[in-house]
Amino acid sequence: MYRFNIWKIVLIIGVLLISALYLIPTPDSFYNPLYGNLPLWMQEKLPAFEVTEDKDFKVNLAEVEYPEGISFQDATSELMDVFRVHLGKQELQETSDYEFDTTESHEFYVRLISENARKNPSATLDNLHLYGSLPGVIRRLIPDNRLKLGLDLKGGVHLVLEVDLETSKTELFRQHALSIPEQLRAEEVLCREVKRVAGQDALDVFVGIPSRLRSDANQKTQYLEKAQQLLNEIEFFEDAQVNNETETQSIYQLRLSRSGIEKYSEQAIEQVLIVLRNRVDAFGVSEPSIRREANHPRIIVELPGAEDSSKPLQIVREMGRLEFKLVRKSPTGGNFWSGTADTPPPDDIPEDSEVRYHRETGNWYVLESPVLLTGDRITDAFPTTGRTTFDIVVSLSFDGAGRRTFAKVTGDHIGEHLAILLDGKVQSAPVIQDQIIGNAVIQGSFTYEEASYLSNILKAGAFPVGVQIAEERTVGPTLGQESIDNGIRAALIGLGIVLIFMIIYYRLSGLVAIVALIFNMVILLGALAGFGAALTLPGIAGLVLTIGIAVDANVLIFERIREELRTNKAVWAAITSGYQRAFITILDANLTTFFTALVLYHFGTGPIKGFAVTLGIGILASMFTAIVVTREIYGLAVGNRDVQKLSI
Repeated sequence: MYRFNIWKIVLIIGVLLISALYLIPTPDSFYNPLYGNLPLWMQEKLPAFEVTEDKDFKVNLAEVEYPEGISFQDATSELMDVFRVHLGKQELQETSDYEFDTTESHEFYVRLISENARKNPSATLDNLHLYGSLPGVIRRLIPDNRLKLGLDLKGGVHLVLEVDLETSKTELFRQHALSIPEQLRAEEVLCREVKRVAGQDALDVFVGIPSRLRSDANQKTQYLEKAQQLLNEIEFFEDAQVNNETETQSIYQLRLSRSGIEKYSEQAIEQVLIVLRNRVDAFGVSEPSIRREANHPRIIVELPGAEDSSKPLQIVREMGRLEFKLVRKSPTGGNFWSGTADTPPPDDIPEDSEVRYHRETGNWYVLESPVLLTGDRITDAFPTTGRTTFDIVVSLSFDGAGRRTFAKVTGDHIGEHLAILLDGKVQSAPVIQDQIIGNAVIQGSFTYEEASYLSNILKAGAFPVGVQIAEERTVGPTLGQESIDNGIRAALIGLGIVLIFMIIYYRLSGLVAIVALIFNMVILLGALAGFGAALTLPGIAGLVLTIGIAVDANVLIFERIREELRTNKAVWAAITSGYQRAFITILDANLTTFFTALVLYHFGTGPIKGFAVTLGIGILASMFTAIVVTREIYGLAVGNRDVQKLSI
């Protein structure tokens, strides 16, 4: 006797609905009113926007509880992005039709300035669909992901990034030239200077001998042994060797070992990976694939849909290194040694100086080589308007050490020009008018988009080492469409052959298997969309293979049922016994294949992983449809009826 299990029916229907929801296209006219265009946390925590008497949009953010890692500036920046996109769809443009504003009391305004924008602000606000009509709980249950296509199907850019060893070594020596004196002084060892040995991968460390120790040989020996021990503990370098020794100082040489540069490269590439992912999160790049190449200090970046000049590609190429340096005083008088792009820079400049060019104008500046402060100390960066003008600038806030350093630099050099460099090019060189204890500001005639871009780059961080593009390949969408067509054709042909065979060989029971197979395909594609996986050409191959695997479980069950019917058992008893006898065999066969998919996923790369993901999900889906779905179909059709013969 068949027992109706409501929980199984609910489970089957729930899985089917959720999988189908991931696959159903969602046009804006349907999607926006339901989901809302604001992020979910904003819909839940922000008060509703209102239209003011001046026909502006306003929301008060003073009492908003922000999620961890999100500040008032982050929230306003995200709000601006949403309004730009969706006001643009209503043919309203920033600066000509509207502008953004914030107040000290944390109120955010969208000020409508054109007659066209101010015609019916209430209708405009309603058409933005900022808040969805679905409750938050249901909103979390209903998916907003859709099936994505991989690089081989959609086209895009394939990049391989690797560490630039020469640039990395230069950066490593620069870092240690700054850090070694601080480390030794913290242990009461006087370090006068650290400099790189010309033409060698080595550093000379000048350790001064205090006058109080020079006359006591025992104390002097202990002091120098302590200095050498501290130097021996420095990572990436071989043990320190005494290069020269006088009465007043001892010079130690630290040589970079081969294993040290390899270890440094390994650590650096992991840091580059983190920076890249932070940038992708900050910019919301669509469907990226960023992964470390197995057993090599290289990173593979795939950007579906990107082009050679697209912003996603730009954020990968950008180093994002921010530096502050002083502009050297002109030898002819004045405190600003610079020239226009039309005049050649000077050939004879002091040893500790360098020539750098402006990012846009090409004007040159003679700068002092020492870096006073870097972007490593930045804790936040955001676009804003200048204090005395309405120009868009980038405001920077530093950590405690960064604030102290910046305050000292600006306090010691009032009246001089401080150059702000991004990736070795001068962004601006403002005059220091007073000591700055709070935030720094980068000027540069930015648009809001450019300022937001620079802010995100600085917040995400610079690449810690020199990175170069070892390989860049563009995949055309024509090849992708051909692959999609061939893959769909192969899947349909395979599905058709299986369908014909199952109906001919198993009759009406074959239709049950076909229903389970279609169900299996819906679950598989829905799961790929839900997990954010991209459908690739190897994934399509796994999809086609899954068709055969899914039918195999039904074949085992049907053959067991046939055997039971030959012993003259009742139809429902034969079905029940058939499922019980086939279960262990199905479980064993599918688990071994599933473990194979896990191994492929763990050790494989790129296309192999795409195949393994599709195969693994397909195996789990086929077990569910074969063991649960088909049995419930039989139960509803046969279980409580007096059926004398089964079409199988």
